[in-house]
This record gives sequence, C-alpha cells and structure tokens, in this order.
Amino acid sequence: MKQLELVLDRLAAGAQTALRGDAAAVRLLNGAGRNLLPGAACGLGTDGLSGEAIPLEQSPLDEEALAGAPVVVSDARKDKRAAGLPDGYRAAVCVPLIHSGNPVGTLHVYGREPGCFGDEDVASLVALGDLGAAAITIAKAAGAQDFLQASKARFVRVTTHELRSPVTVAQSLVRGVLKGYAGELTEKQADTFARIGRRLDHLENLINDLLVLAAGRAPELSEPEGPVLLKASVGRAVLLLQPWADDKGVSLRQETCSEGPIVWGTQEGLDRLFVNLVSNAVKYTPPGGRVLVTMRGEGQNVVVTVADTGMGIPADALPHIFGEFYRAPNAKAADEVGTGLGLAVVKDLLERYCATIDVQSEEGKGSTFTVRLPVHHLDG
Repeated sequence: MKQLELVLDRLAAGAQTALRGDAAAVRLLNGAGRNLLPGAACGLGTDGLSGEAIPLEQSPLDEEALAGAPVVVSDARKDKRAAGLPDGYRAAVCVPLIHSGNPVGTLHVYGREPGCFGDEDVASLVALGDLGAAAITIAKAAGAQDFLQASKARFVRVTTHELRSPVTVAQSLVRGVLKGYAGELTEKQADTFARIGRRLDHLENLINDLLVLAAGRAPELSEPEGPVLLKASVGRAVLLLQPWADDKGVSLRQETCSEGPIVWGTQEGLDRLFVNLVSNAVKYTPPGGRVLVTMRGEGQNVVVTVADTGMGIPADALPHIFGEFYRAPNAKAADEVGTGLGLAVVKDLLERYCATIDVQSEEGKGSTFTVRLPVHHLDG
C-alpha cells in the first residue's frame, strides 16, 4: 500500500476510534483547490469511497470547514449544511486539514444519533486533524527523501511542542480544579471536570503513542539505543500504575528475579512498552481481579509476563490485536477509553529490540502476555 493511502486509512480509523463515531471519512482537495476527492473511509461499507470529485461549492459542510473552523451538525434533518451526508447518519463533525497554512482536505466523523458529538469531541478531532494534515503533507512529499526526513523531524518537534505541552498544562489545571483550588464544585461540575480530565488523558496517550510510532519510522528521531536495566523499567511501570490499580480495586503485584538482567534498547522505549502492557491489564480487569507481573531468566533470554484475570480476548480477535487502531469487540463495548495504538506500539518496540511476544487469552477468564528479550552481555 502506498504511503499516502496508509496515512489516510489510519487517519480515518483513528478519527472514528477517538470520537467513538459510527463512521469517518477523509476528503482531499485537488490541485486547483476547488474539488474534493474521496481519500479514505472507515465504517461506511463498500460505498465509502464511491463517487466522483465533488465541487467545493456543492458541499457546504466542507466549504465552511475549509474557511478555517470546525463544523458540527447536531441533526441533519434540521441543518442545510448536511447536504451530502451518507444515508442513515444524523450527526457529523467536520474539521479542516490545514498544514502550514495550506488546506489539504477535510476530516469527517459521522454518528447515527442526533446530538452525539460535544465540544470535547470537536477539540479531539481538531487535534487529530492537525496531526493528519502534517502526515498527509509528508506522505505526498515521499518522493523526495531528504525533504521527507526533514519533514518528519519537524513534524515530531511541532507535535511535541504544540500538542503535548498544552495537554500537560490543561491536565494540571483540571486536577487543580478537582482538588478544590478554585473553590468547591457542585456534583455536576465535578463530574464534568472529571470527564474532561479523562479525555485529556486519552489525548495524551494518543499523542505519546503516535510519537513512538513516528520515531520508529524515522530512526534519527529515536533515543540512542544501549544497555538498559530491565528490572528498573518493569518496576517503574508497576509503580506508575499502582495507584490506579488500588483506586480501581485491582490487585497489582510484581515478582522479579533478584538479579538485574541487562537488555539492549532504550529506557524510554522499554518503559513505554511495559506501561502499555500493564495499563491494558489493569484497564480491562474488573474490581476484585488480579494482575501479576513476573520476570525470570530463560537461557540467553529474559522473560517478562503480564497476566490478568480480566475480560480476555475473543479468539477471532487475537490475530488482529497488534494492528494500529484495532480494538477487540468486547474492549469497545466496555466503558473504557482506548486509543487502539497501545499494542501496536508494543509490537513496534519489540521488533526494534529483536524481541518477541506471545499471547494466551480466553474471553471471560483473562490474558497473559509473554515478552522475551535477549540478554545483553556487557563484556561483548
């Protein structure tokens, strides 16, 4: 698959996942900027990309969005801008895809129920649209290798500064409000700020996962690899997630060997790998359940297992769980927000470190993820 097609497919799938919409689509402007071409679709079936180019003036939703602001249709039956919405959809959010001041297209998410998208959804889609516009621009420039590598570097730097920093600040402000620093909150206000905080946490995880994947595709952006104390990375992941597990009523325990095996990789990457695995285990284990993280030697390898008594993974979903933006049906049905990127990041990192992962799971009984990393000997 060509790079641009891959970017468009992932953007549509990511938008649908982030907003929990029923469908999503990407439309691209042609060279003259007056016609929209179908780019990618998710959830629209075989007809999602059918049709010829659409003159911009015949799609008021896209035309208004490309003027520079997101557009929300709460009820298609009462909004003239909804002309051209796919059949059966009552609500939509449309954001412009603009990179460095240049419009490249639009990003749509559709819902079957009226009024299903709120301000938080719009903000999330705007942020994802900014990332998507940059990625589309980079993909179109793939023929020029030097420009492509420079664009990737700029993309990651801009993303880190423009998205991660404001999200971190917003998280701090929301936590301060929830702790009462701005005065006592009503029950409704506290619930609203708690939901905002969860959305910000979700957006932060999405940004971090995208940055890890971007670094994997541009080696010059990655942290230099070297010897890493594996026990420390596993321990940091458990320590970070212990408060969440305690609050949720999930038993999170760690059993590691006394020695500290050394592996080859990066501290940042290994920390992220085990945070993703352990956080998934805690997330999908109900109160009263257990998560056990163990580490042991096995010949020239060190083996880390993350076992839980959670919801498990359906057998027909197991072959797909490491795909980007994929979530198992029972995970989607659970009241837990996810990016669909966590295990894709795990797989990407393990491939970089010449490591492997095995999964054993039964729906309703739990899952065990087993990671094998080659031991690195400092004496060569």
